[in-house]
Amino acid sequence: MTIEAFAKVNFTLEVFAKRADGYHALRSLVVPIELSDTLTIEFANAITSDLPYADDLCVKAAKVLRSSAPHPERLKGVRISVKKRIPAGGGLGGGSADAAGVLVALNEMWNLRYSPERLAEIGAAVGSDVPALVLSRFAGPVVMEGRGELVRSASLKGAKVFLVIANPGVFCSTPEVFKKCISRVTDDPSILYNMVSSFAAGDVDLMARSFMNDLEHPAVELHPRIGLLKERLEKAGVRGAAMSGSGSTLFGLVRSGEEGRAIAASLCAEGFKAWCVATYCPVV
Repeated sequence: MTIEAFAKVNFTLEVFAKRADGYHALRSLVVPIELSDTLTIEFANAITSDLPYADDLCVKAAKVLRSSAPHPERLKGVRISVKKRIPAGGGLGGGSADAAGVLVALNEMWNLRYSPERLAEIGAAVGSDVPALVLSRFAGPVVMEGRGELVRSASLKGAKVFLVIANPGVFCSTPEVFKKCISRVTDDPSILYNMVSSFAAGDVDLMARSFMNDLEHPAVELHPRIGLLKERLEKAGVRGAAMSGSGSTLFGLVRSGEEGRAIAASLCAEGFKAWCVATYCPVV
């Protein structure tokens, strides 16, 4: 089976105090985008992948899913091949997207018949971003809370906008960025509400004013090149340039694919990695 593993951007990302388990409490509007890795999965004697990472989330996802089955010993092994396009360490959820793709594909290949919600629940044991990236394949943008294990549809299925995403070529360590982040002491529900409302209305200018990422400032302190690229994006004409996740990729809204491709081309000419992409819309 071949399946696309879609990246994500965080249109909002609020960071609250640490929980008892040591993870920060989060709230985020997670939006899937049409930038993807391609997974090819075939039956084999054991669960393996061609990724070089010691913490390979694809293999972990397959093993966690198999262990959830009523009779795991009856399920065949698989060989997972990944064609990478999503930048690593870029805040786009590349590894988690691959893991989510594995869960969705193997749910079908192993004939488990789990619901998207059940797959998202299983994904929480694989990684913090995995539940959101599972559910968003079926629901479009999702609201993620807790450390990532609590996800629900944002009721924006079918909504679509164009983005320019750009990577400054620096690797952000998620633990280091969180360590420098000052947690919120008060809850402002309007941050999420304003973003979801403007997205639903298709109001690009209001959406651009509603972007929020509490991890952006500490990431820029660690890697000033992120701030320089943000300035470049704003000068190029994107609306509401902001960072995704814990960095280092930035994004901004454009009104059309044509405008976005022109801006991305100008950034690539300057040595940055840039793409024009649309938000991913599941079939309604």
